[in-house]
Amino acid sequence: MGDDHRLVAVVFEVSDLDRSTVLYQDGFGLSLHPSDHHGDDRWTSGRHAATSWTDGAFIHFALYQSKDGQATARAQVSFGVDDLDEAHRRALSAGVEVLHDPKSQPWGRSARYRDPDGNVIELTQSP
Repeated sequence: MGDDHRLVAVVFEVSDLDRSTVLYQDGFGLSLHPSDHHGDDRWTSGRHAATSWTDGAFIHFALYQSKDGQATARAQVSFGVDDLDEAHRRALSAGVEVLHDPKSQPWGRSARYRDPDGNVIELTQSP
């Protein structure tokens, strides 16, 4: 698969955009930019917070306020971090639910958390 087939975006619909934005920013260190696009496309319109396409992010990550009360649930997304111990302390101070503390994995050290909608967030420090 060439670069033209790589994953470029992940979108979660969330039950409470303000709460989730604070959690992903404060707990997981994401730089999310709030916006509101008008239109009728469920995936590209409405209140949301997202990483900016223009900041050079490899994958565009966005949280959209659910329009029908159904949030994305039971998905997993992983973010690379430079210092897992510091990232874990930040997550704990933001009050996230810890699924497992930092531990060694075949791909590096990781820790997993659950967001308010039931999604799993993994933070990984490469070896």
